[in-house]
Amino acid sequence: MKTYDELLDLSEFDGQSLLAKYIHQSADINSFETTWEYVSFTYSLAFDELARKIYVPGHHAGNLSIPLFFLARHSIELALKTAILEYAQTDDLAARTDGHDLVALWDQLSRYMSRWGVPAEDDWGMVVAKQIADINEVDPRGDRFRYPTDVKGKIFDLTYIELAGLIQAQKSITTYLDACATMHSESCRG
Repeated sequence: MKTYDELLDLSEFDGQSLLAKYIHQSADINSFETTWEYVSFTYSLAFDELARKIYVPGHHAGNLSIPLFFLARHSIELALKTAILEYAQTDDLAARTDGHDLVALWDQLSRYMSRWGVPAEDDWGMVVAKQIADINEVDPRGDRFRYPTDVKGKIFDLTYIELAGLIQAQKSITTYLDACATMHSESCRG
């Protein structure tokens, strides 16, 4: 088995090994890996792994801050959609998981939670609502940290990311959303 650095060594070019199939489709469509919960978990895990590797107190994240913000935002979007879908399983109102507007997704989840008697008006829920609004304000369409320009070609403004704050916000939001979905699942679907 090769080390990571050995995998990157192209000093002895071997075109056959570079053409080897590395993406494989699974025949098991009933796998947990095809659920919203799993995909949400994987993005949150990727965020956590990268954040752990680059976080040094008092230092900027540098070149990795852009993909790290994208992973944070995407993991939050997936956690919102996962919680929405959990509530929708026991609600008459159909879930809407299209789009990337975090505030619209939060509002939808909040309406579900209110109908089920657990409004997101607790202290932590209010903090999460503010954190989601802050992230959405900076990146309303989910493209700000994926591309250098918007769809019309306008260059995005340079943005500094305080890594400690991003790490705390991502963890706060995804933990809250996971708890909301879990509590609903346990109380309504037991």
